[in-house]
Amino acid sequence: MIAANIGSLFPLRRILECRPFRITRDADIEIEEDEADDLLRTVEQQLRKRRFGFGVRLEVADEMSPLMLDFLTRPLELAAHDVYSIAGPLNIPDLMALYKLDLPDLKDKPYEPRTPQVIKHAETIFDAIRNQDILLHHPYESFGPVIEFVRAAAIDPHVLAVKQTLYRVGPNSPIIEYLVEAAEHGKQVAVLVELKARFDEENNILWARRLERAGVHVIYGILGLKTHSKVTLIVREESNTLRRYVHLGTGNYNPVTAKIYTDFGFLTANPDFSTDCSELVGSNTAVCRNASPAGAGTG
Repeated sequence: MIAANIGSLFPLRRILECRPFRITRDADIEIEEDEADDLLRTVEQQLRKRRFGFGVRLEVADEMSPLMLDFLTRPLELAAHDVYSIAGPLNIPDLMALYKLDLPDLKDKPYEPRTPQVIKHAETIFDAIRNQDILLHHPYESFGPVIEFVRAAAIDPHVLAVKQTLYRVGPNSPIIEYLVEAAEHGKQVAVLVELKARFDEENNILWARRLERAGVHVIYGILGLKTHSKVTLIVREESNTLRRYVHLGTGNYNPVTAKIYTDFGFLTANPDFSTDCSELVGSNTAVCRNASPAGAGTG
């Protein structure tokens, strides 16, 4: 569109050449974590610098002239091996904008993932998990039970605590809203939000602050490590004893990508699994009915 109207953008000028190009910049965020008193603020500052990172790759249309190529590479301080000449679109993901158009006749019929019968026939998700371990194979099986797992924990009066690790959750996440709801209902909620999830740092900062405002105990990752595990631990009081329910996943807590990527999710009340998860997400799961609300004392 720009090329077709370039004369209107530069009136009274003779256009010699108009070609698309795309620069990839260094996206690494370097943080001296042992010196960063406030990791959240440090990540925010580094994000502002990212768009000014030095160039590491230049993609150009294959018909670009040597003169224009030299005009681009010299100020970017790029060598010949950093340049990729492409016959076609320079950024294929941009074409997803076409797929998002409301033209159902031009698309395949949406795939409807199945929900395991053990979940369908149970009164609650906790009844289903207590009855047997459940393995979910996404996207062929629905991600809905995972969302229901967190939703049920938020509203169930017998649930005392929810602990979770979050790496990427996507926009408008129902998981975040249910964690907030759980905290508002007086449950102990502790969440490890990985601020160093590449290209999701800004989203995770927003989610972390949203959770903190609701009274959730938020941990910003672990010093020197990037937490990539996907774990949810729910502590529920049943017949005057505490039972722990666990979800383990290979994929993120993102309902959108769960419809696309192939991943596994595992729901269990097996004490061996829940003990391991308790050690991972926090040792203080021995909460009691009169525990202080909204994240206090979650360890």
